[in-house]
Amino acid sequence: MDSINGIITKGIGGAYTVFADGENYTCTARGIFRNRKETPLVGDKVEISVSDSDKKIATIDTIKPRENELRRPPAANISQVIITVATTQPAFNAGLLDRFLLLIEHENIPILICVNKIDLDSSKKLFEPYKEYPIVYACAETGAGLDELRAKMTGNINLFAGSSGVGKTSLINALSPGINLQTGQLSEKIGRGKHTTRHTEIFPLGSSAEHGYCFDTPGFTSLDISHIQKNEIAPLFREFRPFISNCQFNNCLHIHEKNCAIKEHIGASIHTARYESYVKLISI
Repeated sequence: MDSINGIITKGIGGAYTVFADGENYTCTARGIFRNRKETPLVGDKVEISVSDSDKKIATIDTIKPRENELRRPPAANISQVIITVATTQPAFNAGLLDRFLLLIEHENIPILICVNKIDLDSSKKLFEPYKEYPIVYACAETGAGLDELRAKMTGNINLFAGSSGVGKTSLINALSPGINLQTGQLSEKIGRGKHTTRHTEIFPLGSSAEHGYCFDTPGFTSLDISHIQKNEIAPLFREFRPFISNCQFNNCLHIHEKNCAIKEHIGASIHTARYESYVKLISI
């Protein structure tokens, strides 16, 4: 049997799709992974043995060491998370964006913020607090900003994350014509998106790995940050990092303490909205 290297692009019920040498293979995982209680994840770089080259059937033999891993959504080896938001339809939720940022910063994965649906609202004022992050303003419907977004995705394994209805799947369809993923509409009753993506899946952006990949993931309306300790939260705010070591107390939580370097920079280097978000997150 021939052995080739590839990447897991989809996994449902123990059946995996692996993209290797420009082809999609239907794969099962060797029993050794189950014995080790190791579950292959979408994004895993693997070595497969091809048992039927005509029908594109193979077995996953080896999972290469992971660079990183997310539990929700389950994904591995992400080189960039594209947190997708909209200013309207659904309405922008700063608290939700800040939770996404907190979770991804905790995993130490590079972040790009994509503001979609700028044809409905092109205002950038809502995103002034996020000057520490690269931001692309785009529209899946009109194509605005897609060249810039595509350029930032090339060569990367990109994961789109964001709440339902912000247009993650529409952006993927626009970036990779021919995929034609199902998209949903906003619920008129609750003003939020309906879930259309039911599982995590990754799509090649071109005919080879050099073009990069993108994940499509289920949307979220809430995010659990309970596993992050309170004293870990402040360093996850990028704008806090230059000043944290200047606080008088090593265990400063930057709320009621005296001689706090963080509080000294609120309204200047630290946007007031971001500090207020920090206070809410640390109080949970």
